[in-house]
Amino acid sequence: MKLIYVLLSVVLLGCSQQPVETEWTYEKSISLDGINPIGLVSDDDQYILSDGDHNRVVKVDHTGEITQTIGDFERPMHLDYVKDKSTQRLFIPEYGKDSIAVIEGTNKSYLSITDSLDAPASISMFKDEIAIADFYNHRVLYFSNGTWQSLGSEGKKLGQFYYPTDVQIMENYLYIADAYNDRAQVWTKNGEPVMEIGMNDNLKAATGIHVTATELFLTDFENDRILIYDRMGDLKQIIEKGIDKPTDVIQNDDELIIANYRKGELVFYKKTAIKRKQ
Repeated sequence: MKLIYVLLSVVLLGCSQQPVETEWTYEKSISLDGINPIGLVSDDDQYILSDGDHNRVVKVDHTGEITQTIGDFERPMHLDYVKDKSTQRLFIPEYGKDSIAVIEGTNKSYLSITDSLDAPASISMFKDEIAIADFYNHRVLYFSNGTWQSLGSEGKKLGQFYYPTDVQIMENYLYIADAYNDRAQVWTKNGEPVMEIGMNDNLKAATGIHVTATELFLTDFENDRILIYDRMGDLKQIIEKGIDKPTDVIQNDDELIIANYRKGELVFYKKTAIKRKQ
């Protein structure tokens, strides 16, 4: 009898320690008066947005009110923001100027690149690495160990791009929104393509990508939705409520924030436990 109680306790303990399954659920939308956001990054409790239609970058608070207007740019696109104890640098691809602006405090400079860009659509910074989605050149420029690599060429096969619009560097891989091939691609840092994601999910213009330790988020611009995958590329969830022509998406703690280009909105989702029927 004592053995039965011990075994039962072990089983119950194992059940209680199982991870809770979660999903993303709609929380709210906030209006951005006069802003049509393309790129989105967070700065503590505020958000920095590229407003390409109005050739500016703006910072807004949690109500959508503009707290700062930054510079004068030629169609700014997908941003990156590097903030640590000593520096705060905002990297702004200027699609119409074929360059990457760098804002540090009140100073504006331009990133030095040994190659020619043609409508840069996104930049990602990771430690000493840089990746740029080079839209009209159908490639990604990647900087590591002091040298630039040109990744990809125009085409439909794995390892080729058709107007890439967003890129993110993680610890071991590069993740690229291959917009008009309607997919994402994963590359090693040695310049080898290893995976394509979303090919069977009826995407139409995969314009934005965001990757965390466990999930990959892909904006489906023409279909007004976000597709959520695990890091192996398996589809976990599709979210649509409140989403209208999404261009970018980020996760901030347990909140997902989506830039609605058409309506000029930020859409918020929160992570909640999945309720299973008993």
